[in-house]
Amino acid sequence: MAYIKIFPIKVTDKKALDYITNPDKTDEKLLVSSFGCSPETADLEFSMTREMAKKNGMDKGDNLAFHLIQSFKPGEVDAETAHRLGQQFAAEVLKGKYEYVISTHVDKKHIHNHIIFNAASFVDHHKYVSNKRSYHKLCRISNRICLENGLATSMPTGEKGKSYKENMEYHRGTSWKAKLRVAVDKAIWTSINYEEFLQKMQLAGYEVRQGKHLSFRAPEQKNFTYMKSLGSYYTEENVRIRLAKNRSKVKTPKHLSREARLYINISTYVTTGNREGFEHWAKLNNLKEAARTFNYLSENNLLNYEDFRQHVSDVDASVKAADQRIAHITSELSTQKVIQKHCDSYRLCRKVIEDCKSAKNPKEYRSKHLAEYQLHDSLKKELQDLGVTKIPSSEKIQKRIENLESEQAATIREKQKLQKKQKTLDIIQQNFSVLLDAPEINSDLLPAKREPVSVTRDK
Repeated sequence: MAYIKIFPIKVTDKKALDYITNPDKTDEKLLVSSFGCSPETADLEFSMTREMAKKNGMDKGDNLAFHLIQSFKPGEVDAETAHRLGQQFAAEVLKGKYEYVISTHVDKKHIHNHIIFNAASFVDHHKYVSNKRSYHKLCRISNRICLENGLATSMPTGEKGKSYKENMEYHRGTSWKAKLRVAVDKAIWTSINYEEFLQKMQLAGYEVRQGKHLSFRAPEQKNFTYMKSLGSYYTEENVRIRLAKNRSKVKTPKHLSREARLYINISTYVTTGNREGFEHWAKLNNLKEAARTFNYLSENNLLNYEDFRQHVSDVDASVKAADQRIAHITSELSTQKVIQKHCDSYRLCRKVIEDCKSAKNPKEYRSKHLAEYQLHDSLKKELQDLGVTKIPSSEKIQKRIENLESEQAATIREKQKLQKKQKTLDIIQQNFSVLLDAPEINSDLLPAKREPVSVTRDK
């Protein structure tokens, strides 16, 4: 599990950065990483970004930076894993908009990450807002990452209706509500109707009370717990909806050949214009979904069962390809914005260095602008690491970013269209499943079976 703390830095961020990058605490700085800045000059880069924000009228509040601490239970993770999870956490929280330095400390029994990020964004210059709502968002992200990596969750997520005592009991697994949620979820997953769900709850040891509101009571529990008190996801109405979805999932065709035969019959309605057969199907099923199936097969010329299956596969593959393309563009966009930020800062530092030529006392000038000289060298190295050897113009970088943003938006729109197709295809396949499991219409849509003929020989 990971415990999260966050507090603002108002006086100096350099001391905090020096503390978290201490070689004695970070395995000689092997467990130090950064984004959008160099760990050695992060305070200077933070300051330059804040100055840009001030020039753009975004100088709100007196916070210089924020300090996030992510602590793990002793023995739960090793240092490398903790650092990787911290990087993932920082990337999801800050979304590539804020410079940050992350370090993993191994000097205590519990391994923990320190993340210091700039209060101002180098992308849009907005200040980070830290409040109860944003803290709960941090906790939700941390809990999800922990679950994905097989770790227990530990942080409150802002759910309503929980007292401090109940929240602590929930995380220890001793809350009646926490146990009831688990039992209800398990019963829903394994049931196909409401009556079976109630039976499963009784088999789990719960006493059922069906009055105005459904409620359950566990053995040794004093009072009944109303389902509605578990949250909107557990109301009686939503339980029935979840069960309805289960029915369409568990009742799948047992014989593919019958499904193929059914498909042929429905596609025949499309090709021959057999409205009578289609209307009979529509009467026994949702008219809107039946019409959607009929129209989709006709418009896409999917009159062969194998073509239909291939079409489903192609749409799925296209969605995956769109996802990969969006991820690639997003990564490239983030890199270009970092390059843009570094180039702007480099030009400012370069101007300071060039002005040294006209200074009356160059030595005194360099001493006064030591920070800019140091940052100049650091930025040059960071740009080289990003593959930039010649500083591009501001207009060229901005044009590149705009093209990537346009491509990203177009790809997202394309993915949304494909997902809409996926949803339609899913409904069509569910319609087939329902038809195959409905004995009252099998005789109308599927070819009748021939009765075996007995042959007797004349003696």
